[in-house]
Amino acid sequence: MKYQYRQRRFSASFAVRAKQVLLPGLLIAGVSLLSAKDAFYFDNGSGGAGWKIGKPKVSLLNAHGDRSLPEVRQLALALVNRDRQLNGLLPLVEDPLLSQSSQQHSQDMMSRNYYAHMTPEGRTPTDRFAQVGGRGGVGENIMQQTGKPGVSLSYGVIEAFQRSWMYSTGHRQNLLKPDYKRFGYGIVIDPMRGRAYAVQNFAGAEQ
Repeated sequence: MKYQYRQRRFSASFAVRAKQVLLPGLLIAGVSLLSAKDAFYFDNGSGGAGWKIGKPKVSLLNAHGDRSLPEVRQLALALVNRDRQLNGLLPLVEDPLLSQSSQQHSQDMMSRNYYAHMTPEGRTPTDRFAQVGGRGGVGENIMQQTGKPGVSLSYGVIEAFQRSWMYSTGHRQNLLKPDYKRFGYGIVIDPMRGRAYAVQNFAGAEQ
């Protein structure tokens, strides 16, 4: 009986240890599989009540390579116009000053480790646009990604950010605002720390 008791005790202890080891491992494996799915499978869904989102412009063949800033800006504008035209709106055109202002704000948020439409000094998107020589009011969408070591300036990141903005009501209102005519895009990446900051700026007709 003593032997049987010790055997049962060992089995219970082994089961507890197995759970302690296996469950976290299974959880990590599940998260890894979901991440892998996002990395290799692109699906924007169909949108929501009263609005649509277009099919991805990226695929496994072009999603993950490093790209230049002009290349990702070109795709960012194409994605915005894909979704605007699908919803019956006119396309936007890139404004170099809006892109400059967007890029500076992306870099500033990265460098000073904050995430907001307003800088620590209180400068708004319109203030920042005026500072680089622009005129008119500015609408803005911002994005922060953390915890992704090895993140790169890729088409896949640009598509994923556009999808996230489109499924957020306030950001989608900027993207689908009929009054906007001009567009600017900025993005900075920190692969070592797994961080990315992106900015979309919108403005009406040039004054």
